[in-house]
Amino acid sequence: MITSELNTGLIDAVREKLSPKENIANLLMDTLFIGKEAIYRRLRGEVPFTLEEAALISRKLGVSLDKIVGVSFSANAVFDMNVVNHNDPFETYYTILNKYTKLLYTMRDDPTSTLGTSSNVIPQTLYLKYDILSKFRLFKWMYQNMHIQCKHFEEMEIPKKIYDIQKDFVATTQHIHSTDYIWDNMIFHHLINDLQYFSDIHLISDKEKLHIKDELHQLVNELEELAITGKTEAGNDIHIYVSHINFEATYSYLESNSLQLSMIRVYSINSITTQDCEMFLSLKEWIQSLKKFSTLISESGEMQRIQFFKQQREIINIL
Repeated sequence: MITSELNTGLIDAVREKLSPKENIANLLMDTLFIGKEAIYRRLRGEVPFTLEEAALISRKLGVSLDKIVGVSFSANAVFDMNVVNHNDPFETYYTILNKYTKLLYTMRDDPTSTLGTSSNVIPQTLYLKYDILSKFRLFKWMYQNMHIQCKHFEEMEIPKKIYDIQKDFVATTQHIHSTDYIWDNMIFHHLINDLQYFSDIHLISDKEKLHIKDELHQLVNELEELAITGKTEAGNDIHIYVSHINFEATYSYLESNSLQLSMIRVYSINSITTQDCEMFLSLKEWIQSLKKFSTLISESGEMQRIQFFKQQREIINIL
């Protein structure tokens, strides 16, 4: 029964990818390199697709196996654990960011692409192009995992390709057609607390603190400009809200003509993701509902916008 449902779900998902002129049997023959009769036995449900065949269809046709499993088991959602490997943190971190960058690049010409996020920390889409700030995020994560050798902040060397892929990731987010940011009003306060702690235990020098403060002020200036214009450098829409309530976690969703992706931040720099439709709709509804507790400061709310960024600069100057 379960196998039959999964097989039917895979066939239905392939049909959704077909243009009106395409024949599903011919498409699957070209994809799987097996004969017509073998294909028709699978289409009739007499023989199920193997796991290898399903994976090949997923990779070549962009069919979501997560979605198929989610439909077949309606009470469950399949999550992808995008967690940095402790044994090779830089390489796995690079691989994860590279995957997201390639995904975002495919959406650059999609006028329906949208990103929504409710954040209790500064979003990666905004801070990752700043070398020292992004280095601190990695440093904090590596220090917390004590089995990863990480001593003083200045001694930590980040491979150049990490900085490059972080900047590429941020650049691709500029092309998302519409972005909703809903910020916890404590996002800078949380970061300053972390930085001050590592300074107090002498793992960040006064010299590095000054460099970090400089980047934080650059970031605030950039965010204020974004809020004033309501546009990315690529000319796409950005809506920035500041919440009057605090968030227990950071949730995000990414949507386009061909994708519905939900993301939940875990372990500081990681996220778990799913393409489950029910999860996506639930998470999107949750994020959008937070707007009623928030003030829009992009292209409106001038007084609240000025006050918010003034407060952030005052918090940074405490460091």
